[in-house]
Amino acid sequence: MNGKFGKASSFALSFALLASVFSGCTSNATQPTSSPQKTEAESITSIPLPIVSKPITLKMFVAMDAKVAATMKNYNEIAVFKELEKRTGIHIDFIHPASMDAAAIKEQFNLMVASGDLPDLIYYNFINDFNGGPNKAIKDGVIMPLNDLIDKYSPNLKKFMSSDPRADKQMRTDDGTLYVYPEAQSPDQFAKVNPNPNPAFQTFGWQIRQDWLEKLNLKSPETIEDWYEVLKAFKTKNPSGSGKNDEIPLAPKGAGDLQNWVRAWGINYGFYHDGNTVKFGPYTPEYVEALTTLAKWYKEGLIDPDFGLTDAKQFDAKVVGNRAGAWTGSTSGTFGRFVQLMKAKDPTVKLLGTVPPYVKGTKSYNFNIDEIKVANGGGIAISTKSKYAKEAAMWLDYGYSPEGSLLHTFGIEGESYKMVNGSPQLLPEVTNNPKGLSIDEALSKYSRGSGGLAFVMTPEIWHQRMSLPEQQQIIGLWKEGSYDRTMPPGVTPTVEESTKMASIMSSVNTYKDEQFLKIVMGQTPISEFDNYMKTLKGMGIEDAIKIQQASYDRYMSRK
Repeated sequence: MNGKFGKASSFALSFALLASVFSGCTSNATQPTSSPQKTEAESITSIPLPIVSKPITLKMFVAMDAKVAATMKNYNEIAVFKELEKRTGIHIDFIHPASMDAAAIKEQFNLMVASGDLPDLIYYNFINDFNGGPNKAIKDGVIMPLNDLIDKYSPNLKKFMSSDPRADKQMRTDDGTLYVYPEAQSPDQFAKVNPNPNPAFQTFGWQIRQDWLEKLNLKSPETIEDWYEVLKAFKTKNPSGSGKNDEIPLAPKGAGDLQNWVRAWGINYGFYHDGNTVKFGPYTPEYVEALTTLAKWYKEGLIDPDFGLTDAKQFDAKVVGNRAGAWTGSTSGTFGRFVQLMKAKDPTVKLLGTVPPYVKGTKSYNFNIDEIKVANGGGIAISTKSKYAKEAAMWLDYGYSPEGSLLHTFGIEGESYKMVNGSPQLLPEVTNNPKGLSIDEALSKYSRGSGGLAFVMTPEIWHQRMSLPEQQQIIGLWKEGSYDRTMPPGVTPTVEESTKMASIMSSVNTYKDEQFLKIVMGQTPISEFDNYMKTLKGMGIEDAIKIQQASYDRYMSRK
C-alpha cells in the first residue's frame, strides 16, 4: 500500500484474501435457496439465500448517521438495505432517535430499555454506554448472549474470529461471552494494527490552515510551545486578510474537542495505561499542567471564547467562513469536507494536519481506539424480545461474507462502484458527486462503507474515501503519535464492578467536565486544583481506577 491508494492490484489482493478467509462460508447470491437447510439443532456451514421462505420484518434501533441524514430520513432509503431485502427476504424497520446528539441518543435508549419495548436488533456500544457493561445488559434481559447463535448460524463471523486471535479476544467479555456482531476490519489488516497501526485507518487528528502558516512564514507546529507561537501569530497578524483581526486561532467544536488537547501531556481525558499501570488522565499531576496552559491560551484570546457552546453548524460557519486557524476532527467528515468546500470557494486555501502535539522533551501520543481495534464494543446485539433470533443471526452474518462485505462496503455495482480487473472502484457519482455531496455523503446513499453497523470493512474503501492528496498527507502525519498508552479495546469490568464503576463515574464525569470548563475559562482559579483532586478522591475515583486496573489485567491475561 505504502501511500499508493487506489491501485487496482491492492483491491484485488484484499478481496482475494478476504475470500480465502471465508471460502466455503456463503452461498452464491445469484442462486438462492428457499429456506435454511439445517435443523434447529445443527450448525450451518453457509448462509442460504433467501434466508426465509416467507418475508419477515426485523426492527433495529440505530442512531442516524449525519452523513446519511444529509440526503435521507431513514436507513430504509439506503440502497444496501433494499438489496439485502431482495437477497435475504428480511426487511429491516429502522428506529432512529429523534436527535443525533450523543446524550439524547443515550436518553432515548435508556427510555426504550426501561419500557421493555425492545426491537429485534440494537446498534449500541455496550462497553462504553451501558451502565454495567455488556454482561449487565445480558443479566438484565436486554440482549442475548450470542455464543450459541454465532456457533450455529454465523459461519462467516466464526471464520473471521478464528482468522486472528485479537479478533476473538476483543469481541468477548472476560468470561468469554459474545454480545454483538461488530463492525470489523478486514483480516489482512490485523498484522498491521498493533503495535504500528496502518495509516489507512488514521481517523482523527489535528488540522490547521497551512496557507496561513505559509503566509506568516511559520513551520507546522509540533510541540505545545510551537503551538503557542503559531496561535499568537494567527491572532495578531491577520492571516485571513480580512482586515478585521477577527481570526479564531483555535476553534474547538465544543468542550470535547478542546479536551483532546490534554493528550499533549501524555495523558488521556479518561482512562489509559502507562506501562502496566492504569491511570485516569484528569486525576494526574500532568492534568494541572494541561489546564494551566489551556487557561492561559483562553485568557489571551487564542481559544474561541464560545467554544463550550459551539455546535456543528456554528463550527462549520467559523471554519468555512475563513475565521478558524486550527481545530481537531475526523479525516473525512471534517477535514475532507472542509477541503472540498473551501477550495471550491477559494482555490488558494490550503488545509493540512499536524502531528499530535506534545510537550517539548516528551513524545507524541495517540489515544484513538478506532485505529487499534479489530472489533469491539459497538455493534449490533440481538434483544431478548426478538422472535427471530436465528434469522437475525444469519442476516447479520451475511455482512462477514465476501459478497456481503462488498455490498455493505461499496454498495451497488453499476451505481456506486464498478469492477476493474476484479477490484471495486467507486464511480464519479460518489467520488465527484454532481450535487456537491462529499464522498462520504454520496457513498452513504448506497452503502455503510463510510462506517457503522455490522460487517467487515476493507481498507480499500478507506483508501478511496481518502482520495484527496491532503488526506493522504494528514494520515501520514497523524500516525506519528505513539499508541503505547492507549487502553486496548475490549476491556470489560465484571457486572459487579461495572455497577460500582457506573455509580462512581457518573458523578466523576459530570464534575470533571464542569471543572474543565470553569478552570479553562477562568471561573475557577488553577490554585484550587488541590480541592478538585480531593473532590474526585472523595467521589471514589481511586476505586474506579482499581476496577479498571483489574479489568485491564484480566484482558491482558486472556488467551
